[in-house]
Amino acid sequence: MNVLLVDDDRFVVAALEKKINWEQLTVTEVLTAFNIRQAQKIIEKNSIDICVCDIEMPGGSGLDLLSWVRESGKEIQFIFLTSYADFDYAKKAIELSSLDYQLKPIDFDTLSHILEKAVSKVRKNAALTQTKADSQKWKDNYRYIVDLFWKELFATTLFREPSLLETELRKKDLSYTADDLFIPVLFRLYPLSGQIMPMESSMVDFSFQNITAETFQKSCILYESIVILNTFEYVVILSGLQLEQIRQPFTENLLTLFKNLQSFLHCEIACGIAPEVSLTELPETLTRLREMRESNLNSVNKPLFLQDFVPSTTSYIPPSLEVINTFLEQKQADAALQNIENYLSKYIQASGITKNFLLHLRLDIEQIVFSYLHKNGIEAHTLFSSEERDELITKSLDAVPYMFNYLRYLIQRAVEYNSFVNEKDSVVDIVLNYIHQHYSEDISRTMLADMVYLNPDYLARLFKKQTQTSIINYITTYRLEKAKELLLNPDIPVGTVALKVGYGNYSYFSKLFKDVVGCTPNEYRKK
Repeated sequence: MNVLLVDDDRFVVAALEKKINWEQLTVTEVLTAFNIRQAQKIIEKNSIDICVCDIEMPGGSGLDLLSWVRESGKEIQFIFLTSYADFDYAKKAIELSSLDYQLKPIDFDTLSHILEKAVSKVRKNAALTQTKADSQKWKDNYRYIVDLFWKELFATTLFREPSLLETELRKKDLSYTADDLFIPVLFRLYPLSGQIMPMESSMVDFSFQNITAETFQKSCILYESIVILNTFEYVVILSGLQLEQIRQPFTENLLTLFKNLQSFLHCEIACGIAPEVSLTELPETLTRLREMRESNLNSVNKPLFLQDFVPSTTSYIPPSLEVINTFLEQKQADAALQNIENYLSKYIQASGITKNFLLHLRLDIEQIVFSYLHKNGIEAHTLFSSEERDELITKSLDAVPYMFNYLRYLIQRAVEYNSFVNEKDSVVDIVLNYIHQHYSEDISRTMLADMVYLNPDYLARLFKKQTQTSIINYITTYRLEKAKELLLNPDIPVGTVALKVGYGNYSYFSKLFKDVVGCTPNEYRKK
C-alpha cells in the first residue's frame, strides 16, 4: 500500500513522514510532493492508495488535484489538511468524495486514526473489486461448464446412470437434477450443392449457434445450451416448458429460424423435436430423433414431432431400370436423370423415404452404370476412383438431394467418358502422347489402360484399329527409332543409349536392335 504526502510546506511533509508509524499501518512506501504538478506526475507513474494533501498551495489547490484524480477514474482515498476553516473548501471536498477534512495543526494520533480508516477502506474496495472480477470470471466459466456438461452428456454413456449423473452435477456445481425435464430439438443441416462447403465447419457451427440464439431470444425462448454433435448436426436444449402448450408458437418460431439459416448458410434443414424428458432419458431420446429423421429423409425445412412419428412401412420398388439403361445406351444422361428425379418425387409426395430405401436405389443404379461401362470396355473402379466420388457416396444416404447428386455424378461421368472414348482417335491419342513423353520409362499395357479407365483388352483393340499395330510393337518401334537418333552422336556410349530409350539390359537391347534393324547398335553407328 502506497501513500502520497502533498504540501508546499516541507517541514509539514517531513513531520508527517517521521511522526506517523507507517509500518504499523502496513504502508509499503511513502512518496512526497510539494506542488500539484509533482503530485500528478507521481500518481501517473505509481499506484497510490491514500493521499494526505494540503488545500492551499502555489500552482493549484489540493481540491484541483482531487478533481483531476476523479476525472482520471482512480480510486485514491484523500485526507485534506488545511489551515483555513473555509466552508466552501469542506463542501467541495465532500462533493469530490474525500475521506476526511482536518484543520492544521492536527494531532498525529488523530491523523493515525484517520489513516487507519483510510487503510480499511482501501482494503474493502480492493476486496469488492476482486469479488466483482471473480463474479464475472465465474459467469464466463459457468457458460463454458454448462456447455461442456451437455456435450459430455451426449458423448458418453457414463452419465446415463442417475447416481453418476448426480455426482457429475455436484462436481460441476450445476443446479440440474437427474429428474429435471428438458425438450431436445435436433437439427441437421444439408448444404446445397456448391454453397456451404467452402466454409469451414467451425464457421458453420459459429453461424448456426449465433443465428439460433438470436432467433430464439427475439421470441423469448430460453434455452440451456446449443450443442455441436457432429458435422452440421446440433441439438438445442430447452427447459421449463411443456411442448404441447408451446407447440404452435414454437413451430412458427422454427419456421422463422429455417428461413434465417437458409438465407445465410444456403442449406436445407431437418429438425426433430421430442416432448420433455428427464436428463437420463435425453441420450436415448436423441437416438430416437435420429431414427425418425432417417425414416423421413424427404422431410426438410419443416419440424417433425416425435410423438407424431409413425415408422415408414414403404417397401422399396425400384425405378424403371430397363428404361434408365436404355437412356444410357443412347447416351442420354439427362433423360436418365429426369427419370430418376420423377421417381423420387413420387415417393417424396407419397410417403417417407428411409435410409434403407436410398441404399437399395443406390445399389440398383450403380449396378446399371457399372454394367454399362463394362460393356463399353471402361473400368468403373478406376473411372470413379476420386476424392469427389468418395465424398459424394459418403453423404449419399444422408438426404434425398445428396443421393441425387451422387447418381448424377455416376451417370454423367459414365456417359461423358464413354462418348469421349468413342470419339475418333481420342483415347488412342492420349496413349500415344504418353508413350512419346515417357518412352524411356517402364510402360505396360495394363498401366496405359488404367490411365484411360479402359479394360486392357478393349484398349488394345482400339489402339490396333487406329495404328494397325499392337501397343507393345508400337512402343518397341518408337524406342528403336529414338535409339537410332542417339547413335548418330558418337559421344554417347551405346550402353547409355540403351538406358535412354528404356532398356536397362544392354544385351537384350542389342539383340532386339539387330532383330528389328538388321544390325547391331555398334554396326549401325559405323555406317
